[in-house]
Amino acid sequence: MYSPWKSNILGVVIRAWMFNSGFYESLSDRVEISTPLNSWKRVVEGVYLHQRSQSPYEGDVFHETPTGLLFYTYLLKLNCNVLQAVFILCDVITAIVLTKATRLFIQDIVKDQQNKLKTYHKDAKTITLKKEEVANVPQYVTAAYLLNPYIVCSCVAMTTTVFANLILSLTLFAMAKRSRLLSTGCLALASHQSFYPVMLLVPIAIATAKEKQLLKSVFLTITSYALFTSLLIWFSYLSTGSWRFIESTYGCILKVPDLTPNIGLFWYFFTEMFDHFYLFFTYVFQLNPFIYVIPLAIRFDDNVPLLSFTLCAIMAIFKSYPSIGDVGFYLALLPLWNHLVPFFRHSFIVGCIFLVTSVLSPILWYLWIYTGSANANFFFATTLAFATAQIFLLTDVLFAQAKYDYHLKHGVDLKINGKDGMLVLE
Repeated sequence: MYSPWKSNILGVVIRAWMFNSGFYESLSDRVEISTPLNSWKRVVEGVYLHQRSQSPYEGDVFHETPTGLLFYTYLLKLNCNVLQAVFILCDVITAIVLTKATRLFIQDIVKDQQNKLKTYHKDAKTITLKKEEVANVPQYVTAAYLLNPYIVCSCVAMTTTVFANLILSLTLFAMAKRSRLLSTGCLALASHQSFYPVMLLVPIAIATAKEKQLLKSVFLTITSYALFTSLLIWFSYLSTGSWRFIESTYGCILKVPDLTPNIGLFWYFFTEMFDHFYLFFTYVFQLNPFIYVIPLAIRFDDNVPLLSFTLCAIMAIFKSYPSIGDVGFYLALLPLWNHLVPFFRHSFIVGCIFLVTSVLSPILWYLWIYTGSANANFFFATTLAFATAQIFLLTDVLFAQAKYDYHLKHGVDLKINGKDGMLVLE
């Protein structure tokens, strides 16, 4: 059996080497990695203002929550090497939590297939999952997280996405354990920082629902989440003495006032947008990721792991200030769907686009900002291609799952009038 400790040790060594080699300065300024919401330099400035009895929320620099402000104030008291070790440790803990969550998810998937075995086609035995076949999947998730270049760069740049990913992994683990209180508590903390994880309320309600009690589970989940969120907001108010932080945190996420370039889709469109259309298209862009939640929940209500993975991917693609750390998080969960690989259609194309855009992005940024031989259109073309690759990947996984479910019920061999048939999504 594959040992996860090799990945843990190698991941720690790579991060420690990059920290000691001075990669922090160059990576922390990369717009693909650091955004107005997760930049460590902005955190340092916010803590500096707070320690001098000035509100960090008066300007347009600090966008972390008051809860995060108190946490980062404590972190910045640590020695530089200890602080770097904290970031590395958080990544390792996130990988371990994701491993445990994946193990529970894969057990649920295998158990669900065993319970439905009588409803499957007799030929489907060749593609049904067996425990011994998926035993190493959790370890692959560990490696996919700790050795992912996107995650490594995010850690070395000391972005607060490291902590956001840790909280999100705890949410998935609590969801896999079917613990409503723990999952809604972690989700409240995650959405308190970046808002978009609130859409995970739907898979939590489905996962914690007892048989034929979905509406009751939805009510209890929303109530529990609202209680935890209210406590966090009230604590934030008490720690700052005003409600100004709401405009600087949630207001910044939803209104998108800072149009610093990043790997997302917002900055370019709103740079070119006329002022009188700005508010309307802000609503359109912000509603976009949420309109997929209910349709996906209806289609994959019996597959909570896939629903959660899909929503995490949608968050990373369509949020207002995404970074490669967000992308790396859901990419680490891909080994959970290695049984769907034979049904993928665009894996090679998607892989090539990921590779090309990851290389071209810093090059075109340099040509645009430093040499002036390119313009914003060049850089945005790479971010648009990067988002397109993510959408292709996500649709590939969902369509592969749909084909897999079809083959389980109707058999592997598709024959129409004696000829090989082909599944078409309509």
